[in-house]
Order: sequence, then C-alpha cells, then structure tokens
Amino acid sequence: MEILHYKFVYIAAILAIGLLAGLMPMLGGPGRRHERLFSLGNALGGGVFLGAGLIHLLPDAVDNFSDLLGPQIDYPIAPLICAGGFFLVLLIEKVIVGGDEEHVYSEADRDCETMVPYVLALVLSVHSLIAGMALGAESQVAASAALFIAIIAHKGVAAFALGVSLHRGAVRRWRSIGIVTLFSVMTPLGILGGTVLGALLTGHAEQWFEGTFDALAAGTFLYVAVVDIISQEFSVRRDVWQKFAMVLVGLAIMALVAVWT
Repeated sequence: MEILHYKFVYIAAILAIGLLAGLMPMLGGPGRRHERLFSLGNALGGGVFLGAGLIHLLPDAVDNFSDLLGPQIDYPIAPLICAGGFFLVLLIEKVIVGGDEEHVYSEADRDCETMVPYVLALVLSVHSLIAGMALGAESQVAASAALFIAIIAHKGVAAFALGVSLHRGAVRRWRSIGIVTLFSVMTPLGILGGTVLGALLTGHAEQWFEGTFDALAAGTFLYVAVVDIISQEFSVRRDVWQKFAMVLVGLAIMALVAVWT
C-alpha cells in the first residue's frame, strides 16, 4: 500500500507541473531571461533522462529478463526492446508525422509553423504515456522515486515548450488549453494503467510486464535525452558550458539516486 500512496502523490505533482508550465506562455510571452532559465533546466532534464534510462530503467529490465529467462537463454532482449522504444519515437517524430528542425525545445523563440505544435504534442504524449506506464509498473519505492525525479525534471520544461509552440503558432486559446491538458494527463494515465496492470499480474507475468515497459521507457528516455534535448540545446551556442554542466549534474543526480535503489 505504501507504494500506492506515493504514486498518487506522483500523479498530483506531475499533473500540476504539466498544467502550470504549459499554460504559462498563454498568459504572456516568455521573456529571454525565462527562456534562458528553461534552456538550462532543459539541459538538466536531458542529463536526468539519460541517467534514468542508462542507470535505472535498462539495468532493471536486464535483471528482470535474466530472472525470467535464466542463464540458458543468453540473448540481450532488454537492450533489443530498449532499441525498439528508441525507434518507436523516431518513427513517430521523423517518419510518420515528419517533425522537422523547428520541433526543438531550445528554439522556442522562433515562429512555429502551424503543424509544429501538434507534432510536438503527439511525440511528447506518446513518450509521456510510456514513461508513466513504466513508473506505474514499479513495485519498489526507491526505484519509483528515481523515475519520478526523471519525469518531473523534464515535465515542466516540455510542457512550457509545448505552450510556447502553441502560443507562437497562433493556435486558438481553447484548443491550446485542450492540447496542454491532454499532454498533462498522459503521464498520470500511464501511471494508473501501469499500476492496475501491475496489480492484476502476478509472478512471471508481472516480471514480463515490468521488464518490458522498463526497457521500452529506457529507449524513449534515451531518444528524448539525446535527440530532442541534448543535441538541440547544443545546436545553439549560447551558454554551452553552463548547459554541459547541467547535463552532468542531471546525470550525477541519477547516479546518486542509484545508491538507494
């Protein structure tokens, strides 16, 4: 029951952060100082996501599949599913909806084309749902806390970027509010879905479920960290040393959290 109480706290915090940050740009255009702070925060989130994927999610998935398959099956199934998560987001963002170079977090000060906010919302929502499922599937408090830190560190920045994109794209206010709300509830919905499925499944079935979503989420975390955050933030030369430091801090936080997980 203890882990369930924590998950309700996670849901409330993630939902509040998503709504507040996403609706903020609609109350007035963000100034350059705020955009600089969000850029540095985004770099921190990139390091956190990288660490969460490599240090927490993927090793947990490897352990689960090792227990399930035993030494007689020596196949890297967890890294394979992780790669599948990476390519799933790549497929959606770059192939199906054709996201372009304007779909970036660090260039929120550019005018967006009409479709860019919708592309951004779709990609972020898919990732948020998978990340939420992985958090919901966690049965250990310490491991779930590490995932929560990774998600909350980036949720506000991602929601803010989405809000800026909607604001600059001249999307109608009522529609913008609906898109931000939908994005904000995707992670909580994933948490609820992962929690329910985790409770219904037992034994090996629960391990398969948790291992699969840990590996899948690890792939989406790596994609968002490397492709959508780190590479895009460093494509703008302003504050590169500060951004580099923030990425390292984010990675160090996840490495430190691993001591208790």
